[in-house]
Amino acid sequence: MLNTLEQYKNTSVNTMTRGELLILLFDEAIKKLNQSKILMEHEDYDSANICLTKARHIFYYLIAALDDKYQVSRELSDMYLFFNREIMKASSLSSTKHIDEILPIIKEFRNTWAEADKLARKKY
Repeated sequence: MLNTLEQYKNTSVNTMTRGELLILLFDEAIKKLNQSKILMEHEDYDSANICLTKARHIFYYLIAALDDKYQVSRELSDMYLFFNREIMKASSLSSTKHIDEILPIIKEFRNTWAEADKLARKKY
């Protein structure tokens, strides 16, 4: 049986809009990238790689959710693949340099999606 916190989380996620879920995914990716930077700074590369892998999985999920019949989807897919390549470089080099380069872009994407979600809600 699920405990109360797990039930709350399930209900919360199941009642979110698509925009809210997208923002949540970006927030989680940002969180994992920031955690990996801290772990690398403390030379805990195994734990950092776990965080980096979780961030990569988020972007793979976002790619899989795109509808390829739209040009914007192909462009987003390219961007998400770029993020994953940079994350893999950070992992293989045990360096925060590549994370530092993509984090501002990812945060901008997150903020753009948040603004789009806000505008979409105003329509309804």
